[in-house]
Parts: sequence; C-alpha cells; structure tokens
Amino acid sequence: MTQPDRLGFIGLGNMGGPIALRLLRAGFPLAALDLDGERMRPLLTEGAAAAASPAELAERSTIILASLQPDSVEQVALGSRGIAEGGKEGLVFVDLSSTAPEAAIKISTALRARGIEMLDSPVSGADIGATNGALTLFVGGSHEAYQRALPVLQHVGRTVTYLGKNGNGQLGKHINQMMQSISELAIYEGLLLAEKSGLDLKMFARAAAAGCAGSWRLDELVDAVFNLGERKYRLRLRPGRTARALELAKKAGVALPGAETAHRLFAERGWEVVIDFDESTIAGAGKKS
Repeated sequence: MTQPDRLGFIGLGNMGGPIALRLLRAGFPLAALDLDGERMRPLLTEGAAAAASPAELAERSTIILASLQPDSVEQVALGSRGIAEGGKEGLVFVDLSSTAPEAAIKISTALRARGIEMLDSPVSGADIGATNGALTLFVGGSHEAYQRALPVLQHVGRTVTYLGKNGNGQLGKHINQMMQSISELAIYEGLLLAEKSGLDLKMFARAAAAGCAGSWRLDELVDAVFNLGERKYRLRLRPGRTARALELAKKAGVALPGAETAHRLFAERGWEVVIDFDESTIAGAGKKS
C-alpha cells in the first residue's frame, strides 16, 4: 500500500491555518511551523507535529506547502535554516503565497539546483474558500511536480489548474486580481445607479447575481445578506491589484484602457464602499484623509 506524502506547512494565518487543518483531517501526516504559537495550537491538538525551522520541515517532509507574506518566501526557501538547507532530492515545495513572477522564477531555479522542485501556486477564494476547500489554484512549475502534488492540492482547492512553467502561476493570479477589481467596480457603480434610481438594493443585487452580471463577488454579497443575515457589505477597491497587472501589460506591450481607468479611480480615492441594505444606501466611495 502506498504511503501518503509527509507534509510540512509553513504559515498558519487566515489562509494557511484552515488549509493546513483540512490537509491534516484528510489523513496526511503533517508537521507545521509558525512564529505564533497560538496559531499552532489547533493543529497540534489534532495530531500535527511541530517543527523549529523550514530546514527541519524539509528534512522530514516529501511535500512542503507555505502561505506567507511575499517578502518572506525567499528567506524561508533559501535563507539560513531554510528549505534548501534541509531538503532532499525529490522534495516538492508548493508556494501558495502571492508574489512577483520574477521571484517565483528566481527561487525555483535556486531550489532546482539542489534537486528540489517548486510550484508557484497562488490561490483565490478568500478565507471561506480556504476553510471549505473551495479555492482556485493557479499553478506554475514542472508538470511532473504538478502531477506529484495534485492529490494534495485537490484537498486545498476545488479548481487546480496547471499554467506551465514557474512564474506562470503568479502571472495568472495577478491577471485574475485585475479582472476581479474591475468586476467590483462594476458592482459598485451598478448598485449606486440602482440606489439613485429608487430600486431596492437587496432585491436588485439578488436579481443581478442570477443574471449575466453574476460574479463570485456578487454571489458572496447576496449570500452574506440573504443567508447569513448581514446588514452591511464592504467592497475594498485596491489600486495594488490593478497596478501589478498594468506592470505586466507594459512588459508585454499591451494596452489595457479599462484597467488603466479603474486603477486611476482606485488610486485617486481611498475606496472602501459600505453598502447598507437596511437603509438602502451606499457610502464611503470618497478620498480617505
């Protein structure tokens, strides 16, 4: 009988913690590492082991996953007592973090020189998707490493898509974020027009979500209001999400006038839109002081 992969997991924040717990409950032997001991507690209670460093995790694991802040990934992978120091040939490192494509290429190249394969596999779907195993994963790296890690990744995400070489996973995530941001701007402007035209915001949102304007974010909004009893919903329109895609477009020599317009709007205003369904009002789409 084939033994399950021995997993290591680094970074137990809002995304990493629920993902690691799902993998542990799926039956994978798992050791975890986080600087915050309180974040370790739920996993240790359910039978996970603790590790003192990424190198120690690499010594005892066949696949390591990490969910980190972008500026921490290189240190964890290549720094002192990092994965590269403890990893054996054949180890697969899956980076679930959202980083620059260039960083994914640099780190994966350095690890491959030591016989370690890396997949850049950023996720989309928020913390609820991490808890429910309903994330979307954009995967870049060698196809062999992808096939090797796929049985594990299928417990992380509902949709796991291979996009080619290292860096392509991050490219896919950045483009997805741009598309999401433009969609959120459309939700805001559509609901604003509905409000000013005298429509009931709650019922209009429900109708729009079921039509051709439906989107993941609009579905989330309707679920929050109708099924979870939320009275207010916040849209955070962030210029960083469009900025990364525009940088990619500039390198590719492609004009993205819609994204450029959305980015200019996001950058000019500190947008946190609050939709109050009790009062049927929309507020907060102005410049933050």
